[in-house]
Amino acid sequence: MTSIRRTARWALAAGLVFLQTPSWAAAPSSGSEKTDPGFGMSIMESTQFNFGKLSIGAGYMGGGAYLDEKGVRRDGLHVTLSITVAGEPAQFQQPDISEGQTLNVSGYRILVEKIIPQSGPNDRRGFVIVRVWGRQKRGGE
Repeated sequence: MTSIRRTARWALAAGLVFLQTPSWAAAPSSGSEKTDPGFGMSIMESTQFNFGKLSIGAGYMGGGAYLDEKGVRRDGLHVTLSITVAGEPAQFQQPDISEGQTLNVSGYRILVEKIIPQSGPNDRRGFVIVRVWGRQKRGGE
């Protein structure tokens, strides 16, 4: 019973952080005059979020050594994401991402806004807050 209360408490905290996170990110296409705030979502560690054909799973989140998007060894707060696109197995990725990094996967744009790791020995899971923009249409689509 106590672990359910703790999990609920952290889910509430992550939700409150999510609600306070501003939609400051730029539009997905640089030529657009209007900004598109995208769709924000908090993902609990060991769960996943689906957006259209895109699926984002949140794995380890916390400090330590990792390789950034350019293959450079870094040390610090990061999250390991599992990213898949339905019908496109070649798009599967498991990158280590830090706050503020953006990924482009099969026309989707994914921004990691905030990482909230497990903060104490009694906390079960951390959260990551992502913002996703839908697939960008290509010339003939």
